[in-house]
Amino acid sequence: MTPDNINYNAEINYASVLDRIKSTTIDTITIVGIIYLLSEILNDMNNTSDTLRIILFIAIVMYEPIFITLNGTFGNYRSNIRIRKNNDTTKKLNFFQSLFRFVLKFSLGWLSLIFILLNNKGRALHDIFSGSVVIALEEE
Repeated sequence: MTPDNINYNAEINYASVLDRIKSTTIDTITIVGIIYLLSEILNDMNNTSDTLRIILFIAIVMYEPIFITLNGTFGNYRSNIRIRKNNDTTKKLNFFQSLFRFVLKFSLGWLSLIFILLNNKGRALHDIFSGSVVIALEEE
């Protein structure tokens, strides 16, 4: 059993389009909230350096790649889905796979989701190119 009490060795259930959209929506709301909070804090501070603003911007942009590498974003947890390696769903993506997946996902947008309907694992175009798959978890 894994630390988050999920059995990854059971039959693999692939995430639905609805679960993926739900997860992305939760993450988008989370990121917008963080941006708003940081902008309010930075506006209240006097003489905030450009370097700090750049670091915070990069941290916000890297939210998805970093958290997918760690185990999943807030939206992934709330939607009970995880992004894993296609060839072994017990393994997480490394940072570079996750970053590549994110860049493709962002670049291709909704077009990428059309491919979910065209394959039996429900993999979007960005999943296919990055070697990932989105699985739905069942709590035990």
